[in-house]
Amino acid sequence: MKRNGKRTLIAVAGGIALSAVAIFLLLNMYLSPRADADAVLEFIQQNPEKAAFTMLNNQESLVEYQADRAMPLASVAKIIVAVEYAQQAAQNKIDPDQRVSLDELNRYYIPKLDGGAQEEWEQSLSSVIDHSSVPLREVVKGMISFSSNANMEYLIEILGLEAINLNLEKLGLQSHEPLYPFYSSLFIPYLLMTDYEDLTDKEKIERVKTELKEMPQDRFRELAMEVHEKLRGDEDGSFQQAVQIELWYDDEIDKINSDRMVSAAATDYGILLSKINSRKYFTPEVQTYLDEVMETAMQSEGNKQQFDHLGFKGGSTNYILNSAIYAIDKKGDHSEIVLFMNHLSEKEMERLSRHLNEFLFRALTSDEYQVKVSEVLAEGGMEGE
Repeated sequence: MKRNGKRTLIAVAGGIALSAVAIFLLLNMYLSPRADADAVLEFIQQNPEKAAFTMLNNQESLVEYQADRAMPLASVAKIIVAVEYAQQAAQNKIDPDQRVSLDELNRYYIPKLDGGAQEEWEQSLSSVIDHSSVPLREVVKGMISFSSNANMEYLIEILGLEAINLNLEKLGLQSHEPLYPFYSSLFIPYLLMTDYEDLTDKEKIERVKTELKEMPQDRFRELAMEVHEKLRGDEDGSFQQAVQIELWYDDEIDKINSDRMVSAAATDYGILLSKINSRKYFTPEVQTYLDEVMETAMQSEGNKQQFDHLGFKGGSTNYILNSAIYAIDKKGDHSEIVLFMNHLSEKEMERLSRHLNEFLFRALTSDEYQVKVSEVLAEGGMEGE
């Protein structure tokens, strides 16, 4: 959302051309000749306070760099929702072919505040839309491949937040905070402002900013759920209209929301991706449903030539740029890479976004580059490069 020269909000988008479909048209021919993988590697090495990285190969950890520090996940957290969907589908608790109304999904959609994800997903659905509805499996694919936040909110409703969060302990994700409907949380300032009717609009928003900064995370999650319930029942759109988010949402609130996002350590997502990629941790039925939603990048003929399995989830805000990727190549080698970056400036975001695809591709596919990454991050320098 661009207003008064402020940056476009991509606060909870999957972000910045990093959908699974976009990032892994990954043969070298698709990469920009101007892209520089070392630009990302150098940033990681020189900014330990802003980056966390882990890389595994055949169940062996090659790199753990600041990997135990919890960092905001943005849309990478949606993998946990996909895991619960796959489990419930395998247990016949939900029907992946159940039709879901786009109108029902769009109750959770906040225009201009998802980086265009919802529109892009709906435009891709021409072959599966039937009377303005889609199969549930397509809703989950849209949450992962296009990072649809509205789809995530809908899935939280039908899968159950408690069931989703039970996976954190089951999967051994020790530092992972509980998930909550973080798209709905964008409306929390409006709920708070309704308590300050006697103040001017300017006084209201300043009071709310202070309250948000001091609010315990448990209370923030409760309010996000309250908004979620209001959106679920907002059949005529009157609640969204009353919020008038365009009148008060600014960069400061954007940063507060970014900092409030669900956090976990890179090691947690290394563990999670390794379990998905092992093909042994989940039952065959669960694995099949997971593959369907996590591995849409395998629709690319180029990827089919190079990989047997390839799954990706990105997450970004104006300050966060995260990637979680796993693959099994044609030799049978298993790889998992997790990169979390936070507190990025606008210039850093632009530069890293330009070079990130090549860094991930080379780290995933080149034994030589894996060695280089390991050495640079272990020794703390890039001398001689």
